[in-house]
Amino acid sequence: MKFKAEIFDKLQFLFKTYKFNDHVLHCVINFDGKINVNVLKKALLTTLDVVPILKTRYVENVPEPYWEELPNIDFDNILTLTTTEDEFNRLLTSKIDEAKEVQVKAFLLKSENHKLAILMNHMICDAAGFKKYLYTLCDIYSKLIANIDYSPTLVLDGNRSIKLITNEFSLINKFKSFITQNHESNGFIDLKFPMKEEESFNAFILTHTLDSNRFKNIITYCKSNKFTINDVLLAAFYRVIYKILNNQKLSISVAVDMRKHLKSKNINSLCNLTSTVISTIECKGNDTFYDTAKKVNANMNLKKKNFIGLNGLVKISLLFKVLSYTRLKKLLSSHFNNPLIGMTNIGIIDSKRLCFNGTKIQNTFICGSIKYKPYFQLAATTYDNTITLSINLYGTLEDKKNINDFFTIFDNELLL
Repeated sequence: MKFKAEIFDKLQFLFKTYKFNDHVLHCVINFDGKINVNVLKKALLTTLDVVPILKTRYVENVPEPYWEELPNIDFDNILTLTTTEDEFNRLLTSKIDEAKEVQVKAFLLKSENHKLAILMNHMICDAAGFKKYLYTLCDIYSKLIANIDYSPTLVLDGNRSIKLITNEFSLINKFKSFITQNHESNGFIDLKFPMKEEESFNAFILTHTLDSNRFKNIITYCKSNKFTINDVLLAAFYRVIYKILNNQKLSISVAVDMRKHLKSKNINSLCNLTSTVISTIECKGNDTFYDTAKKVNANMNLKKKNFIGLNGLVKISLLFKVLSYTRLKKLLSSHFNNPLIGMTNIGIIDSKRLCFNGTKIQNTFICGSIKYKPYFQLAATTYDNTITLSINLYGTLEDKKNINDFFTIFDNELLL
């Protein structure tokens, strides 16, 4: 069994190679009670048959990389149990070896209330694809609780190419996007979040929660001013960066789920269909929160009118079409210039679909890869009217302090 390595598979691999991020997606689920461990393990193993690419290894050092089925691997290590919070946090920030092990794994903290972490190789899919996997896992688990002999017929092994998106657009629109939005999807932004200069191999995930009352206030504010939640979160991000860096012209890289452009949302695979755009505004010391949010809203609405995110996919497609993989690796080794500051709003986790039959979930969040310095990304997920902000980094204790200070300032900006 072999699968073609798609463009974003290769890019995510190179992101780790050139120290952008470690290409692992994370989900943490806090239960109000205990989950059935044996059924969970069976559900996890079953997903390997439902999503067969998960039980393959990545073959990279060839002219054209590909995925092939793992030989002689003990799939039982897909779930690891622990009884200490420290061990759980260590496992949460562990990596997945794409060349030697299955591309998904889970860790369960067995305490009074169970806590589950699920990790997936970002080469396989983006956050939206990860949510699709999580919903599938929950569905299998819940059906196994009702009938331990349940065996799904679903197989997610369809098209994973970004052509799913680019084929939706005419050649003229793609050409217009390539010409008129040349600075929309990439480029060096000379803004750095303050971090210790020394390299660190200590990975951590820091979170901050906006509870249901704060969430309701944000929703009310958005409706009153015709803003999106993304506008408001990005505005708060800008205002914090302005206060920290004291720089008027600011740019932030914003992730865009390109599935919004699809006529049919029924994709029979896990895949990466996320692009990025560069949001740029000018902040002034006397700007109110409304002033900043209005600038963000206008900037993002203009991009939405011009096929937001398309430029990035067009450029990447062209690059991989013109250059061989070997040549592209050499090019990126000296011209890797991802924006240093970014934000991804992973959006709503559906509480009706992310549910394990018989065990209530207190809260959950998804976050992306752990960044290497000097890269800095804020992620946001919403579950049951609660927003969880997260920042992942290979950093020091002082970096942790700076990020916690960031969350405090961010929180104060959102006192709407």
